[in-house]
Amino acid sequence: MTAMNQADTAYTVEPLHVPADADGPDAADFRTMIEIRNRVVSLVLGEQAQIVTPHQALPAWQDDSDEETIGFLVRADGQPTGRALLYLPTEEGSTVAEPHIEIVPEHQGRGAGRLAFARLEQTAREHGRTTLQSWTNHRQLGGERLTASTGWGSIPVGHVSRSLLAAGYALGQVYRASALDLTASMDRIVELRDAAQAAAPGYRYVSWGLPTPPDRREGFARMKARMSTDAPAGDISFEEETWDAARIERLDARLAAQGFTRLLGAIEHIDTGELVAYNELVHIGAPDANTTQMDTLVLKEHRGHRLGMLVKCENLLRWRELMPQSPRVTTNNAEENRPMLDINEAMGFAPIAYAGAWQKLL
Repeated sequence: MTAMNQADTAYTVEPLHVPADADGPDAADFRTMIEIRNRVVSLVLGEQAQIVTPHQALPAWQDDSDEETIGFLVRADGQPTGRALLYLPTEEGSTVAEPHIEIVPEHQGRGAGRLAFARLEQTAREHGRTTLQSWTNHRQLGGERLTASTGWGSIPVGHVSRSLLAAGYALGQVYRASALDLTASMDRIVELRDAAQAAAPGYRYVSWGLPTPPDRREGFARMKARMSTDAPAGDISFEEETWDAARIERLDARLAAQGFTRLLGAIEHIDTGELVAYNELVHIGAPDANTTQMDTLVLKEHRGHRLGMLVKCENLLRWRELMPQSPRVTTNNAEENRPMLDINEAMGFAPIAYAGAWQKLL
């Protein structure tokens, strides 16, 4: 797919080959694609960005058991200027496709993104998908804003948001990215943990790394499935996900192959032995790289016992011992998820960026 812009630059969107080895002779485009990813993410998120190497990224591209990734390299007069990805959940009956585009700044607003969007939409249609969902990151906290259709949260009005609107997407949800300084005193976290534990006498904290112990896989899978239905969704039509012990095993193997360190903290209901809440912290790269807090969930039927505070604080205290050189932890929460934001704010998390969740129905 090719297009010319007003300055007669020829933009092309070409399929990306996924190599068997990141160092292989056929991996040059893949390595270039990762370089573009890191450059754009660093410009948007600064020191909060998570940088990855081609070796760390490749295992996720090679594993399409639960999600297929179709990639394209965007070129300007033959030179790489961006990447376009389409994530396709492989669950039977899925109608969703997730497009993701990153263009280097000097070629933004010149037609490359529009061409890439068109190619991804065409590919989604070819795979029978009718719902497109995309996420965008925005570091700017002030200025003119675009409010989500739910009324909760906003993102900056700029090139990226205008491009999504022009492509027919609606802003259905806003996420707040927050960071916590891990070099600061943990006294406040200890106080919050102790108070939460006192409020939850029928529960206890348990944890594991990689891989998940066999006797915990089914319980963890049930919670992962509930994440797709219990978490706030705004005006985004999230599909219910199917998780079982085998999928947990595949996830763990993929994370290990990529080089992740993970601490999965969970809350167990003592009387039943059921896992009812979880929080996961992950780290990749050098010891002094940032930590990412992934999912946090408390099952609806067990809310009201301060389990969210308990699992987040206890897990963070254990993590501080496990990864003492990591300087900060970042997390994302839906703006309408006030209970979880209240926990984050009490712990000391501060806003650093916002993310927009967009949807387009074909």
